[in-house]
Amino acid sequence: MKKILFLLSTVILLFASCEGPAGPMGPPGDPADLAFHIENFTIRSSDWNHVSTGRYTSLYERIKDVDVTEKAYENGMVNVYMFQWNEVSESEVQTPLPYWIQHTDGSNTWLEGYNFDFDAGTVAFYVECKNGTTPPECQFRVVVAP
Repeated sequence: MKKILFLLSTVILLFASCEGPAGPMGPPGDPADLAFHIENFTIRSSDWNHVSTGRYTSLYERIKDVDVTEKAYENGMVNVYMFQWNEVSESEVQTPLPYWIQHTDGSNTWLEGYNFDFDAGTVAFYVECKNGTTPPECQFRVVVAP
C-alpha cells in the first residue's frame, strides 16, 4: 500500500511540476564559438620523418598552418581521427587517436601505434611500428572546437 501511495504521489508531482509559463529566452550565443574547423590530411609513406629505426621504428610528421587557433589551444578541444577500412562493416570508419592496430602477414604479428600532439597552428602525427617498417599512406581528420 505504501508503494502505491508513493508512486501515485510521484506521478502527481511529475505532472504538476511541468505546468507554468516558460522562462525568458537567454541571450543569443556567438555563432563563431559554435563552429568546428575540420581538415583532412594525407601522409604518404615517404612523408614520415624517422626518429629512431631498428626493431622498433618511431616516426613523425608535423603539419603546419592547421586551423588550431590560440583560443582553441588555450580553451578549446582538438580531436584527431584516422580513416580506416573496417572489414566487418565493409566501410570506411574514423578511429580516434591514440590507436594501436595489430597486423599479421601469416607468420609474423606486429603493432603500429598512432598518436598526435598540437600547438597553435600545428599538429604533429606520430607512429611507432614494432616490426621496424614504415607505415603505408594514412589519412587523418583534425577536428578543432574553439
